[in-house]
This record gives sequence, structure tokens and C-alpha cells, in this order.
Amino acid sequence: MLIPDMLSKAAADDPQKEAFIEKHRRLTFREADETSTRLARFLLSQGIRKGDRLGIFSAKCLEEIIVILAAMKMGAIFVHINPHVKSEQLRHIVMDCGMRALFVHDSRIGVLNQAGLEESSIELLVRLSQAQAQRRDRLEYEHDYALEDILQCADFAGSLQAELHADDPAAILYTSGSTGKPKGIVVTHRIFSEATVTSAQVLENRHTDRLISVTPFSFDGALSQLFTMLYVGGTLVLQESLFPHDIVETMLREQITGFHGVPSLWRMLLQKHSPLAKHQYPHLRYISIIGEPFPHDELMKLKALLRQTKFYMMYGMTEAFRSTCLLPEEFERKIPSVGKPLPGVDITVEDEDGRLCGPGETGEIVHRGAFVSPGYWNDPAKTSEVFRGGALHTGDLGKLDEEGYLYFAGRKDKMLKSQGFRFSPEEVEERLCQMPGVTEAAVISRHDPDKGGSLKALVVTEEGVTLTEKEVIRYCKSVLPYYMIPDTVHFREPLPKTANLKINRSELS
Repeated sequence: MLIPDMLSKAAADDPQKEAFIEKHRRLTFREADETSTRLARFLLSQGIRKGDRLGIFSAKCLEEIIVILAAMKMGAIFVHINPHVKSEQLRHIVMDCGMRALFVHDSRIGVLNQAGLEESSIELLVRLSQAQAQRRDRLEYEHDYALEDILQCADFAGSLQAELHADDPAAILYTSGSTGKPKGIVVTHRIFSEATVTSAQVLENRHTDRLISVTPFSFDGALSQLFTMLYVGGTLVLQESLFPHDIVETMLREQITGFHGVPSLWRMLLQKHSPLAKHQYPHLRYISIIGEPFPHDELMKLKALLRQTKFYMMYGMTEAFRSTCLLPEEFERKIPSVGKPLPGVDITVEDEDGRLCGPGETGEIVHRGAFVSPGYWNDPAKTSEVFRGGALHTGDLGKLDEEGYLYFAGRKDKMLKSQGFRFSPEEVEERLCQMPGVTEAAVISRHDPDKGGSLKALVVTEEGVTLTEKEVIRYCKSVLPYYMIPDTVHFREPLPKTANLKINRSELS
């Protein structure tokens, strides 16, 4: 069963049930099915065909879900663009994928106008947030529509009989660009379908679930939530604001049962000004955590706060959607492990020569089996480098224990070198975050002719807390090997983040 089939079944089984919520707006399964079909027919009438790339550049809203579903029904390839990209990144994505149509939210028009897309392949532009009669400006596109106007028209002629195959591309997900130009990861209908079924089984999702969706749909975790709710007939609640007060308010008002987020988001919700600790969450059945290391002390603080909530610790990359999961019943015994491989997945840890590492030995994490992408769009060289022999060579470091549980140890390409030693920045950052008064930390390397690398720590302190460079270095000397001790410490405002709330290392200096 592919994703469009899941939508059709949900619309038939419970047509009036709320499928998607955005603040006080509601969209039922029947409405989602009918409006996405109407949009798909309109696109066909405009010459858009199977395999064409449809861009979505939007703040979180119901309309972007309609576009995603319409594209999947007609066999087009949706390209959801990180809503926080700048004009240069937007231009790269549009030109790289050969985009034929672009759906844009009015809040992103300014970036679009700065991108210089006059020579792009875009033939059709559709605004998501404004009817044509309400526009104050007009973009320079021959075919410029408003989604509201399209959906108010009568049904467009045309069949949706484009035959979908499981291995057809369904989406291109561009990485956040934290390490350079975004690269497009191809995701097939099969990957979306199989990952959805597996995720629902592992998380025990059901039709009564109400999940909060915080990250953009350019993030695979957000798409997983969307499709899982279609599959089980649950409800997805869109959350645009990332202010802790607004998130907590939504959790309480909508009686949220599931919450997927990266550690940075949970750490933000644990800060002093956040109201998270002031309330009880009897409906919150589970949370899933993925994306980066979670400092142990803060994770335990969150666990103590959400005593009745199940914790699922996950590992995966967009190139393979999901790899492992640490189930709630193993949390106390195995943390900080990220668990065992999901059904259909085989995880190995290999050295630089491709030999298997023994238990406890650190090497590169390699993912084989289910969910592996066909490769990078328009980049055969990178594809052949990363996807070798049908396996995803993740570039992540990790180790397996004697029971087959995986432990994440950082990125190969983020390894720092100081005084002849190589190590992951996360090793230093986790220790820094354990220092009283420190809420965030990042470590970068600067070239030093004598030492091979000068370490610089970027530290964010709690509100009202003042620390000095000497105090931080003194603390590091007490908890870190000498070669991991920062040479300089700089205090700053919150660290730059990607849309997925990971540290944006390309903006650190």
C-alpha cells in the first residue's frame, strides 16, 4: 500500500475525522483526499506530468500537506525546501532539480524574489497563502496562481491514472546545507511506505494518536509523522512557533500523545524560562528522540519530568530514513545506546578497510537493507562514494556492543585534531554542557602552526549567569584529556541552528 492508498483508505474509513490541524483550522481525511485530487487534476491540466519536480517553500500550514499529497497521487516528485534557507540555497535547489512548479507561502516571497530565478525551469507558481484578489504584488511568472482560487474552481478534467510504481521517486529531500551546498536525497514511494508501516509498528501508533509536528516537512522525521497518521487514521497537529510557551500550550490544548524531536528542541524546553515543568501531560504516550547526542544529565532530567511517557531513542539519516531504535523497556539498561536495527535493516560497524569491527571497537556505521535511498539527485559521483555495494556508508562513527546495540560516536567529517589526537567535537561539547550555568556549547578548530589545531569553545550561559574564560578552561581541565581542552572560550547568544534545530556548524566562527 503506497501513501496515496493510505489516504484513500483513511478517507473511506473515517471521512469526517480531523486529519490535520493548524491552530484553529481543521482538515478532515475526506477534505484532504478531495482537495489533493482537485489540485492534482489542475496540475495535469497545466502540463505537469509524472516525474516532474514540484517545489514547496512554505511556513508550516495545511496547504503544504495538500501539495505533498497531490504530487504523490499524480506521480510528480515533491521537493520540500527548508523554509529557513537563504536565497542562494534556494536558487541552488531550484536549478539543481530542474523544478517545473513552485508553491510558495507569502512569508517566503522576499527570499524568492532575491534568488534570481529568471533563468530557472519554473513555469508555474502557486501561492499558498493568498487569493489572487488579495495580492498587493505580483511575481514575474507567466502562470501565477493562488491555491485558494484553484481549489474553489470546479473539478478539472483529467484522469489521475498515472501508474505509480513502488520504486518511482516520490521526493527529493535536500539536506539543510550545514556543511555546504544542499544535496538532494531521492526517496521512493516504497521507502515512504515501508518506513511508515515499520514506524507505526515500533511506536505502536493507533487511530487515537494525536502527534505534534514541529520540524519542517523538508525533514524526514516530519514526513514520517505525516504518513504514519495517514496509515493509522490518527491526527497530526502542525506547530509553527518554536517558543516553549506555544509548544506547551499546543500539547495541552490538543492532548498530544506523541512528540518527535531532536535533543536541541528538548533542551530548549527544559530551560528555566520554559513552562514545560509546570504541567502534567497525561495524554503524552511517547516521545521519540533522534538527530544528535543528548547530554546524559539533561536526558535524565527530561525522563524524570515525563515519568509516565515512553522514550524511544532513534538513529538514522535521511539517506536511509531510520536505522535503529532503543525501545522504552531497554532505556534504563542501555542508554546512551541508540538501540538495535529496525526490522529489515542490517547495521555493521566497519574500519577504514571495510573490515568488521569487533564489539566495542569504533568505526563507520554502515546501513544495509530496508529504506536505503537510490542516491543523490544529479550527483552520480557522490552517490557512488556513499552508496557502495547497495549499502549506505553513513560517515557516522559508532560501535556495537556484545548484544548488538549501537552507540553513536559522532561524524567522521567533523573530527577535530589537536596535538596529534583526533576526536569528535561532541565529546567536548557534552562535557561543557554539564558545567553548571552552561546551556549550549560548540567546539571548532582553528589552524595553529605549532599544535596543528587550536580549539575554540563557543559557550551560551543560562540567563543571569556570568562565567569567565578561565573558569571554563579550569573546568575542562578537570574533566577532559589535555588535548581536548579549548585554547579560547567565547561567550555568545544562542548558537545558530538549522531548521531541524541542530547546530549549524557552517555558521560557527
